[in-house]
Amino acid sequence: MQAFLVRARGGPPRLRNIALLLALKSGVRYLSFIDSDIIADADLLKRLIRLMKENSKKGTVFSVSAVWDVGSENLDWLERRRVQWMKARRTPIQALSVGEACNTSACLIDLEAVKTVGFFDEDIAFIEDLDWGRRATRRGYLCLFDGTVILRHLRKYSLKEFKKYFFRGALSEAKLFLKNKIAGRAVRSALYWDAVLASTLLTWISPIPLALAVAVGFAEYFRRTVGLGRLLLYSITAPFAVAKSAALTAAMLYWLLRGDFNTEKVTVLGEPDWELVEFHGDISTTRSWTSKKIGNAI
Repeated sequence: MQAFLVRARGGPPRLRNIALLLALKSGVRYLSFIDSDIIADADLLKRLIRLMKENSKKGTVFSVSAVWDVGSENLDWLERRRVQWMKARRTPIQALSVGEACNTSACLIDLEAVKTVGFFDEDIAFIEDLDWGRRATRRGYLCLFDGTVILRHLRKYSLKEFKKYFFRGALSEAKLFLKNKIAGRAVRSALYWDAVLASTLLTWISPIPLALAVAVGFAEYFRRTVGLGRLLLYSITAPFAVAKSAALTAAMLYWLLRGDFNTEKVTVLGEPDWELVEFHGDISTTRSWTSKKIGNAI
Protein backbone atom coordinates (compact mmCIF):
# COMPACT_ATOMS: atom_id res chain seq x y z
CA MET A 1 0.00 0.00 0.00
CA GLN A 2 1.18 3.51 -0.83
CA ALA A 3 0.09 6.54 1.17
CA PHE A 4 0.31 10.10 -0.14
CA LEU A 5 0.26 13.03 2.23
CA VAL A 6 -0.33 16.31 0.43
CA ARG A 7 -0.19 19.92 1.59
CA ALA A 8 -2.36 21.90 -0.81
CA ARG A 9 -4.87 24.71 -1.06
CA GLY A 10 -8.44 24.39 -2.21
CA GLY A 11 -11.78 22.88 -1.27
CA PRO A 12 -12.54 19.17 -0.98
CA PRO A 13 -13.20 18.64 -4.74
CA ARG A 14 -9.77 20.01 -5.66
CA LEU A 15 -8.00 18.08 -2.90
CA ARG A 16 -9.70 14.89 -4.03
CA ASN A 17 -8.59 15.60 -7.60
CA ILE A 18 -4.99 15.89 -6.44
CA ALA A 19 -5.31 12.48 -4.76
CA LEU A 20 -6.80 11.03 -7.96
CA LEU A 21 -4.02 12.47 -10.09
CA LEU A 22 -1.29 11.09 -7.82
CA ALA A 23 -2.92 7.67 -7.66
CA LEU A 24 -3.36 7.49 -11.44
CA LYS A 25 0.28 8.44 -11.98
CA SER A 26 1.45 5.82 -9.48
CA GLY A 27 -0.12 3.02 -11.54
CA VAL A 28 -2.20 1.48 -8.73
CA ARG A 29 -5.65 0.02 -9.34
CA TYR A 30 -7.68 1.25 -6.36
CA LEU A 31 -7.91 4.49 -4.38
CA SER A 32 -9.59 4.87 -1.00
CA PHE A 33 -11.00 8.14 0.30
CA ILE A 34 -11.46 8.23 4.09
CA ASP A 35 -12.29 11.65 5.52
CA SER A 36 -10.83 12.83 8.81
CA ASP A 37 -14.24 12.89 10.53
CA ILE A 38 -15.00 9.23 9.79
CA ILE A 39 -14.28 6.55 12.41
CA ALA A 40 -13.31 3.53 10.30
CA ASP A 41 -13.12 -0.02 11.64
CA ALA A 42 -9.88 -1.98 11.26
CA ASP A 43 -11.25 -4.19 8.47
CA LEU A 44 -12.78 -1.43 6.34
CA LEU A 45 -10.30 -1.50 3.44
CA LYS A 46 -10.17 -5.30 3.33
CA ARG A 47 -13.96 -5.43 3.21
CA LEU A 48 -14.29 -2.81 0.48
CA ILE A 49 -11.61 -4.49 -1.66
CA ARG A 50 -13.29 -7.89 -1.26
CA LEU A 51 -16.69 -6.48 -2.26
CA MET A 52 -15.14 -4.62 -5.20
CA LYS A 53 -13.51 -7.78 -6.56
CA GLU A 54 -16.48 -10.08 -5.91
CA ASN A 55 -18.99 -7.79 -7.58
CA SER A 56 -16.75 -6.80 -10.50
CA LYS A 57 -17.55 -10.26 -11.89
CA LYS A 58 -21.23 -9.25 -12.13
CA GLY A 59 -20.71 -5.83 -13.69
CA THR A 60 -18.35 -2.89 -13.95
CA VAL A 61 -18.04 -1.47 -10.42
CA PHE A 62 -16.99 2.16 -10.05
CA SER A 63 -17.07 2.42 -6.25
CA VAL A 64 -17.88 0.66 -3.00
CA SER A 65 -18.90 3.15 -0.31
CA ALA A 66 -19.29 2.51 3.39
CA VAL A 67 -22.55 3.49 5.07
CA TRP A 68 -22.11 5.97 7.92
CA ASP A 69 -24.32 7.58 10.53
CA VAL A 70 -23.91 10.82 12.49
CA GLY A 71 -26.39 9.84 15.20
CA SER A 72 -29.68 11.62 15.75
CA GLU A 73 -28.17 13.72 18.54
CA ASN A 74 -25.89 15.42 16.00
CA LEU A 75 -28.65 16.35 13.54
CA ASP A 76 -30.23 19.77 13.59
CA TRP A 77 -33.78 20.07 14.86
CA LEU A 78 -35.39 20.14 11.41
CA GLU A 79 -33.45 17.13 10.11
CA ARG A 80 -34.42 15.10 13.20
CA ARG A 81 -38.06 15.78 12.44
CA ARG A 82 -37.59 14.63 8.83
CA VAL A 83 -35.87 11.41 9.91
CA GLN A 84 -38.62 10.79 12.43
CA TRP A 85 -41.59 11.47 10.16
CA MET A 86 -40.63 10.93 6.50
CA LYS A 87 -41.45 7.45 5.16
CA ALA A 88 -38.45 7.53 2.81
CA ARG A 89 -36.08 7.90 5.82
CA ARG A 90 -37.37 4.71 7.45
CA THR A 91 -36.01 2.28 4.85
CA PRO A 92 -33.86 -0.44 6.50
CA ILE A 93 -30.15 -0.54 5.60
CA GLN A 94 -29.14 -3.47 3.42
CA ALA A 95 -25.87 -5.42 3.69
CA LEU A 96 -25.08 -4.56 0.06
CA SER A 97 -27.05 -2.20 -2.16
CA VAL A 98 -26.70 -0.35 -5.46
CA GLY A 99 -26.88 3.43 -5.27
CA GLU A 100 -27.36 6.25 -7.76
CA ALA A 101 -23.98 7.76 -6.83
CA CYS A 102 -21.09 7.23 -4.41
CA ASN A 103 -20.16 8.63 -1.00
CA THR A 104 -16.51 9.65 -0.86
CA SER A 105 -16.44 10.14 2.92
CA ALA A 106 -15.36 6.48 3.09
CA CYS A 107 -15.11 4.55 -0.15
CA LEU A 108 -12.97 2.56 -2.56
CA ILE A 109 -12.67 3.65 -6.20
CA ASP A 110 -11.60 1.64 -9.25
CA LEU A 111 -9.13 3.93 -11.01
CA GLU A 112 -9.64 2.17 -14.34
CA ALA A 113 -13.19 3.53 -14.31
CA VAL A 114 -11.94 7.01 -13.37
CA LYS A 115 -10.09 7.13 -16.70
CA THR A 116 -13.53 7.09 -18.35
CA VAL A 117 -15.58 9.09 -15.85
CA GLY A 118 -12.99 11.82 -15.26
CA PHE A 119 -12.13 14.00 -12.27
CA PHE A 120 -14.34 15.77 -9.75
CA ASP A 121 -16.03 18.95 -10.92
CA GLU A 122 -14.50 21.68 -8.76
CA ASP A 123 -17.48 23.97 -9.40
CA ILE A 124 -19.58 21.61 -7.28
CA ALA A 125 -18.99 21.97 -3.55
CA PHE A 126 -20.44 19.91 -0.69
CA ILE A 127 -22.01 17.34 -3.05
CA GLU A 128 -19.13 16.72 -5.46
CA ASP A 129 -19.36 12.95 -4.90
CA LEU A 130 -23.03 12.92 -5.96
CA ASP A 131 -22.12 14.52 -9.28
CA TRP A 132 -19.12 12.22 -9.76
CA GLY A 133 -21.13 9.09 -8.96
CA ARG A 134 -24.01 10.18 -11.20
CA ARG A 135 -21.59 10.59 -14.09
CA ALA A 136 -20.33 7.07 -13.42
CA THR A 137 -23.78 5.45 -13.30
CA ARG A 138 -24.81 7.29 -16.48
CA ARG A 139 -21.91 5.48 -18.18
CA GLY A 140 -23.11 2.10 -16.96
CA TYR A 141 -20.93 1.68 -13.85
CA LEU A 142 -22.21 0.41 -10.51
CA CYS A 143 -21.92 2.39 -7.26
CA LEU A 144 -22.24 -0.08 -4.39
CA PHE A 145 -22.86 0.56 -0.69
CA ASP A 146 -21.64 -1.71 2.10
CA GLY A 147 -24.04 -1.69 5.05
CA THR A 148 -22.57 -4.60 6.99
CA VAL A 149 -20.77 -2.18 9.33
CA ILE A 150 -22.18 1.30 9.99
CA LEU A 151 -19.34 3.78 10.43
CA ARG A 152 -19.49 6.75 12.77
CA HIS A 153 -19.39 10.20 11.19
CA LEU A 154 -18.14 12.79 13.68
CA ARG A 155 -20.05 15.79 12.49
CA LYS A 156 -22.59 17.95 14.24
CA TYR A 157 -25.21 19.65 12.06
CA SER A 158 -26.79 22.97 12.88
CA LEU A 159 -29.42 25.17 11.28
CA LYS A 160 -26.64 27.76 11.05
CA GLU A 161 -25.28 25.68 8.15
CA PHE A 162 -28.44 26.53 6.23
CA LYS A 163 -26.75 29.74 5.09
CA LYS A 164 -24.08 27.68 3.26
CA TYR A 165 -26.71 26.66 0.74
CA PHE A 166 -27.11 30.17 -0.59
CA PHE A 167 -24.80 31.06 -3.46
CA ARG A 168 -22.26 28.20 -3.42
CA GLY A 169 -24.60 25.38 -2.36
CA ALA A 170 -27.38 26.39 -4.73
CA LEU A 171 -24.96 26.84 -7.63
CA SER A 172 -23.50 23.39 -6.96
CA GLU A 173 -26.88 21.72 -6.79
CA ALA A 174 -28.14 23.48 -9.91
CA LYS A 175 -25.12 22.43 -11.97
CA LEU A 176 -25.41 18.84 -10.75
CA PHE A 177 -29.08 18.70 -11.72
CA LEU A 178 -28.60 20.26 -15.14
CA LYS A 179 -25.45 18.35 -16.09
CA ASN A 180 -26.81 14.95 -15.09
CA LYS A 181 -30.22 15.60 -16.65
CA ILE A 182 -32.12 15.12 -13.39
CA ALA A 183 -33.43 18.65 -13.09
CA GLY A 184 -37.07 17.75 -13.74
CA ARG A 185 -38.09 16.86 -10.20
CA ALA A 186 -35.98 19.66 -8.70
CA VAL A 187 -37.54 22.20 -11.04
CA ARG A 188 -41.06 21.04 -10.19
CA SER A 189 -40.31 21.34 -6.48
CA ALA A 190 -38.65 24.75 -6.91
CA LEU A 191 -41.53 26.07 -9.00
CA TYR A 192 -44.04 24.89 -6.41
CA TRP A 193 -42.30 26.71 -3.56
CA ASP A 194 -41.74 29.75 -5.78
CA ALA A 195 -45.50 29.74 -6.40
CA VAL A 196 -46.10 29.59 -2.63
CA LEU A 197 -43.85 32.63 -2.20
CA ALA A 198 -45.51 34.55 -5.03
CA SER A 199 -49.03 33.76 -3.83
CA THR A 200 -48.03 34.82 -0.29
CA LEU A 201 -46.87 38.18 -1.58
CA LEU A 202 -50.15 38.57 -3.49
CA THR A 203 -52.54 37.65 -0.68
CA TRP A 204 -53.54 41.32 -0.46
CA ILE A 205 -55.19 40.83 -3.86
CA SER A 206 -56.67 37.37 -3.17
CA PRO A 207 -55.86 34.61 -0.64
CA ILE A 208 -57.27 31.90 -2.90
CA PRO A 209 -54.02 31.05 -4.84
CA LEU A 210 -52.12 30.67 -1.55
CA ALA A 211 -54.88 28.51 -0.07
CA LEU A 212 -54.82 26.23 -3.12
CA ALA A 213 -51.02 25.97 -3.12
CA VAL A 214 -50.91 25.14 0.60
CA ALA A 215 -53.66 22.54 0.20
CA VAL A 216 -51.73 20.76 -2.56
CA GLY A 217 -48.49 20.78 -0.58
CA PHE A 218 -50.15 19.69 2.65
CA ALA A 219 -51.78 16.73 0.87
CA GLU A 220 -48.44 15.65 -0.61
CA TYR A 221 -46.66 15.84 2.74
CA PHE A 222 -49.54 13.97 4.38
CA ARG A 223 -48.97 11.12 1.89
CA ARG A 224 -45.19 10.99 2.46
CA THR A 225 -45.12 11.17 6.26
CA VAL A 226 -46.25 9.27 9.34
CA GLY A 227 -47.50 10.23 12.79
CA LEU A 228 -47.51 13.88 13.75
CA GLY A 229 -45.52 14.65 10.61
CA ARG A 230 -48.73 14.46 8.63
CA LEU A 231 -49.98 17.52 10.48
CA LEU A 232 -46.79 19.43 11.28
CA LEU A 233 -43.97 18.78 8.81
CA TYR A 234 -45.33 20.86 5.93
CA SER A 235 -45.67 23.96 8.10
CA ILE A 236 -42.24 23.44 9.67
CA THR A 237 -40.51 22.85 6.33
CA ALA A 238 -42.22 25.55 4.27
CA PRO A 239 -40.10 28.63 5.25
CA PHE A 240 -36.81 26.78 4.62
CA ALA A 241 -38.07 25.21 1.39
CA VAL A 242 -39.26 28.56 0.01
CA ALA A 243 -35.88 30.18 0.68
CA LYS A 244 -33.89 27.29 -0.82
CA SER A 245 -36.12 27.07 -3.88
CA ALA A 246 -35.71 30.76 -4.62
CA ALA A 247 -31.93 30.32 -4.45
CA LEU A 248 -32.02 27.17 -6.61
CA THR A 249 -34.20 28.84 -9.25
CA ALA A 250 -31.75 31.75 -9.48
CA ALA A 251 -28.80 29.33 -9.65
CA MET A 252 -30.37 27.33 -12.48
CA LEU A 253 -31.00 30.50 -14.45
CA TYR A 254 -27.36 31.47 -13.88
CA TRP A 255 -26.05 28.20 -15.35
CA LEU A 256 -28.53 28.24 -18.22
CA LEU A 257 -27.43 31.76 -19.15
CA ARG A 258 -23.73 30.78 -18.91
CA GLY A 259 -24.36 27.64 -20.94
CA ASP A 260 -21.30 25.71 -19.72
CA PHE A 261 -22.95 23.53 -17.07
CA ASN A 262 -21.94 20.36 -18.98
CA THR A 263 -18.23 21.12 -18.55
CA GLU A 264 -16.23 19.93 -15.53
CA LYS A 265 -13.92 22.44 -13.91
CA VAL A 266 -10.58 20.71 -13.16
CA THR A 267 -7.58 22.80 -12.08
CA VAL A 268 -5.00 20.14 -11.13
CA LEU A 269 -3.81 19.00 -14.55
CA GLY A 270 -1.26 21.77 -15.07
CA GLU A 271 1.91 22.54 -13.15
CA PRO A 272 1.60 21.16 -9.57
CA ASP A 273 1.09 23.86 -6.96
CA TRP A 274 1.06 21.51 -3.97
CA GLU A 275 3.67 19.95 -1.73
CA LEU A 276 3.95 16.17 -1.77
CA VAL A 277 5.78 13.63 0.38
CA GLU A 278 5.35 9.99 -0.65
CA PHE A 279 5.35 7.30 2.01
CA HIS A 280 5.40 3.54 1.71
CA GLY A 281 4.07 1.44 4.55
CA ASP A 282 2.75 2.71 7.88
CA ILE A 283 2.00 6.42 7.64
CA SER A 284 2.07 6.72 11.43
CA THR A 285 5.86 6.25 11.45
CA THR A 286 6.47 9.37 9.38
CA ARG A 287 6.90 12.91 10.59
CA SER A 288 3.82 14.65 11.85
CA TRP A 289 1.95 16.56 9.15
CA THR A 290 -1.78 17.18 9.04
CA SER A 291 -4.21 17.37 6.16
CA LYS A 292 -7.98 17.17 6.09
CA LYS A 293 -8.16 14.87 3.05
CA ILE A 294 -5.80 11.95 2.61
CA GLY A 295 -6.02 9.52 -0.30
CA ASN A 296 -4.78 5.96 0.23
CA ALA A 297 -3.64 4.26 -2.95
CA ILE A 298 -3.82 0.49 -2.88
